[in-house]
Amino acid sequence: MILALYISTQIILVFGILFFIIFLIYSVSENEKGAVRRTIPIIVFIAFILIINALGILPVWMQLLILISFSIGLFVILIPFGNKKIDFKIPKEKYDERDIMFSREELKKGTLEFSDYYNNRPENKAKDDLFRKEPGVLSPDSLFFNPLLFNAANASFSTVKLLTPLIKNTVSVQVANVHPKQISDFLKKWAIKLGAVDIGFTLVKPHHIYSHVGRGENYGKKVTLDHKYAIAFTVEMNHDSLSYAPKGPIIMESAQQYLNAGTIAVQIAQFIRNLGFNARAHIDAKYELICPVVAQDAGLGTIGRMGLLMTPKLGARVRVAVVSTDLILEINKKPIDSTLIQFCEICKKCAANCPSQAISLNTSGTDKIRNRWKINREKCFTYWCKVGTDCGRCITVCPYSHPNNFIHNIIRWMIKQNAVNRWLALILDDYFYGKKPALKMLKSWMNA
Repeated sequence: MILALYISTQIILVFGILFFIIFLIYSVSENEKGAVRRTIPIIVFIAFILIINALGILPVWMQLLILISFSIGLFVILIPFGNKKIDFKIPKEKYDERDIMFSREELKKGTLEFSDYYNNRPENKAKDDLFRKEPGVLSPDSLFFNPLLFNAANASFSTVKLLTPLIKNTVSVQVANVHPKQISDFLKKWAIKLGAVDIGFTLVKPHHIYSHVGRGENYGKKVTLDHKYAIAFTVEMNHDSLSYAPKGPIIMESAQQYLNAGTIAVQIAQFIRNLGFNARAHIDAKYELICPVVAQDAGLGTIGRMGLLMTPKLGARVRVAVVSTDLILEINKKPIDSTLIQFCEICKKCAANCPSQAISLNTSGTDKIRNRWKINREKCFTYWCKVGTDCGRCITVCPYSHPNNFIHNIIRWMIKQNAVNRWLALILDDYFYGKKPALKMLKSWMNA
């Protein structure tokens, strides 16, 4: 009995020290200095207990305590419980793209569009005047202006605009004979090869489609999209680049991934047109669909507290693009992951770290129409216009945004299991990374 207890204790301690050594290695590779500092004492402590036990001088009661604690912990971690089903409401009315902040930013005083919009939405005028007082996104007069990083971002955004003629094009008169499963499997594998992280398919639903165009030459026109299927996919935003948010690297990375997503989308759309089916790419500033909502229904993630698509392995550290088409596809049948929302309910880390205080601290969603949290978009965008970047602080501090590796995937799996694990995951994240993680200093090559 004593020998069995001794051996069990040794195995548990060896397992513990190996786990934290692996975590330490990952923390070093991720340049998480705070996590490194906090992990080393844990490894030293476990190693000390391991040596004492190996020498046979660890009291039996301590061995028993370690065994019981490990057994209870393992039981709690593995057993699923406390997972509730969340009713995701479908809005009855379409959303007008003219109401998004990017559309309102483009309105120019003295124009018919400007007067018409604020005559119809007078409640937005005073709020929008606040962001117009600020320098603006990518402005040389903004708080975090960096000529190298800002111009690199501008170069990517400018290149995205060059893709505009490719979002729609002529459809081949020859219609290929393709089976939905065959073409769906091909698109999944090809999109990953092109650089997508994940891809899914869904039926286009009325609430996916904007009611009116809010940007560009077709401003104010009704959206008449009649495609029945949508292909949604994500591309990864670099973890290291986001760690500087809200400084210049975040918008440089955002722009790069909007470009990457746009390039993949126009390729997929053209491929489908080559097969003889209509298709349209929905890319940055040229959307007729609400991409995060489409992506959620396509099974790629869940819209979380910060109002962005939260994916299972990268959190909100993604950019999304969509291709709509009349090509018949195998649609997603996966239910929306409610455990991620349950984690958002207790976490609130994005809200606590939001520089503009635009994210709700409420436990439940504030947008009762869509049953999700509603951010204060005017506060958020006004801060963007002040600092010159798209901020991204909420994405950076989110526990789901850690790199997609063995240790972090274990934590993500735990979060799905039960309510206790969700609290434990938050406590551990706060301990190792801080409740308000420090901003990283720019690397030498980033400085102007």
